[in-house]
Amino acid sequence: MGKKTVSKKTAIAEIVQSFRKIFKAIHRYSEEVLKAFGVTGPQLWLLKTLRDEGGTSVGELSQKMYLHISTVSGIIDRLEKKGSVARKREAPDRRVVTVHLTPAGKRIVDKAPEPFQGKLLYSLENLSKEEVSEMHQALQKIVHLMELEQIEATFFFGEE
Repeated sequence: MGKKTVSKKTAIAEIVQSFRKIFKAIHRYSEEVLKAFGVTGPQLWLLKTLRDEGGTSVGELSQKMYLHISTVSGIIDRLEKKGSVARKREAPDRRVVTVHLTPAGKRIVDKAPEPFQGKLLYSLENLSKEEVSEMHQALQKIVHLMELEQIEATFFFGEE
């Protein structure tokens, strides 16, 4: 099977479309997790991160998840209301708040599948034609392996 040669612009367009398909699959996954476990994809990601890290501070969770601390705090607020996590002030510095899984949170983590994680880089234009071509082929393979060829997608996280 020979390599398909496309222009750099065509390869970039197809790479973006591949990411759209992947994100659409992530969105569907998140809906399924919400229905089955009562948590969103990001909430599950935080629960799984807590499982891996043990009790940890909001700041450390923010760094581990590559999310802004206010975003992590919001996720923790929602999980705390659901009884999945608990905050605890640590002595001697009472300003330090650690977050821990509750038994209910541990049950979710033990049953739920691992969350998708993804990050889109907008610097494709800065890559060489060869790098873009390699990424294009790799992403096409991922789409095929995930059986996402039939998914129609528009913008990332766009309404349809």
